[in-house]
Amino acid sequence: MPQFIQSIPLILLLLALSNTAVADSASRLNLLLITADDMNADSSGWNGSQLGATPNLDAFAMSAHRFVNSHVTVPICQPGRSALMTGRVPHRNGALGFNPIRRDVPTLVEILRDHGYYAGVIAKAAHMTPAEKFPWHSVGEQQLGKQPSEFSEKFREMLAAAASENKPFFINANICDPHRPFIGGNTNKANKKGANNELLEGVRTFRPDEVTVPNFLEDIPLVREEIAKYFTSVNRFDITFGLLMKELAAAGRDADTIVVFMSDHGMSFPFSKATVYLNGTWSPVLIRAPKLPAPQTHLEFVSSVDVMPSLLELLSVEAPAGMDGRSWVPLLTGETQEDRDFVITHVNTVSSKKSFAQRCIRTKDRALMFHAWVGGADKFRVEAMSGLSFAAMKASTDPTIQTRVKQLVDGEPLMLFDTAADPAERINLIHDSRYANDVEELSRKLLDHMQRTNDPETEAFTAALKNRTAP
Repeated sequence: MPQFIQSIPLILLLLALSNTAVADSASRLNLLLITADDMNADSSGWNGSQLGATPNLDAFAMSAHRFVNSHVTVPICQPGRSALMTGRVPHRNGALGFNPIRRDVPTLVEILRDHGYYAGVIAKAAHMTPAEKFPWHSVGEQQLGKQPSEFSEKFREMLAAAASENKPFFINANICDPHRPFIGGNTNKANKKGANNELLEGVRTFRPDEVTVPNFLEDIPLVREEIAKYFTSVNRFDITFGLLMKELAAAGRDADTIVVFMSDHGMSFPFSKATVYLNGTWSPVLIRAPKLPAPQTHLEFVSSVDVMPSLLELLSVEAPAGMDGRSWVPLLTGETQEDRDFVITHVNTVSSKKSFAQRCIRTKDRALMFHAWVGGADKFRVEAMSGLSFAAMKASTDPTIQTRVKQLVDGEPLMLFDTAADPAERINLIHDSRYANDVEELSRKLLDHMQRTNDPETEAFTAALKNRTAP
């Protein structure tokens, strides 16, 4: 028998295997993870805002599952993204602040790339380090984060690149609005130079008299002015989001792509970003995925460390050992999970490299906070206290506002808030005997978490509990 005839079965087998690989690649789901930068949980219409700043996101929310009690593990950009991309709390991935994760900790990028995914990121790549732990095939520059049309063009390029390589894609699209400087802000250098005029095309400019000042801030003129600038930037975020959705649909990939949206943390104002107060960590998750049950609102408490195990399960990719998060896929399919009535959040070092360690355990109507930095060498100071708002609060002679400034700058080691009666978290009830059972129960759960994860603040928290006395 001729040699070429003998080789026909082998050729057919190889062709079959090749065709199977192509079919498998074509049938695998893609992943688009979109983040907003410094956007408060309730700045969108779908989650309560009446301003109409986010029509595109609101439309998407109607088709998505909505986790309304989701909190980021860390309300600061770099350590927050480290937790998101590892499924681990800061002291277990190594990134307590603006430092790299440990090299022995697996990342979502590594795992999906190893499984044949094309991996791309637009903006914020510098906040995911070391670079070898985040092996993107393509990186969109940071400056694209506030350039809607250029951002969407880069996204289109990445979709085309993945298609040309016949790979499923994982694209992390990090929209940099409404991060400071806000549109029209005093430090908006791009607008001062007369550049980037296209960036404002179609953006709705909000006036101070149009906006509602959030209840955790003070309704005084300069705060109201800055809130208006913030919402103008929120609208530009929404324009970018809408362009991404159009590109996804135009590429014919919206039906086979898991789309996840979340903010990396709360707005850059006092009592929000870089704090474990409600508006620092609250970041609802929207997720649209093929073959899920009809979209609904989920009330369970989930965390950003849950995102990685959840996405890996949805993609049918085996999760690595050692993650602190738990997949909420069972919740998406109507099941229940234990211990979904509380969430724990963290702050360690901030952008100034100073340590302002904080922990919080939060339930539907209570929040217990531990501020390890109180009594130390430094008063509390973070980037979110720059700009008009905190300066106006600090300059006020109103005793109520001065009390609020003292709460933020001086702090107290232990704080308990009844968030049902006090959603702005203004009244510390740690010494109120009526809440003694709440303090005991929440302290026990937080201490258990700290001990299980070898939290470096465990000893300090234990000491604070012992030192707590009635006034």
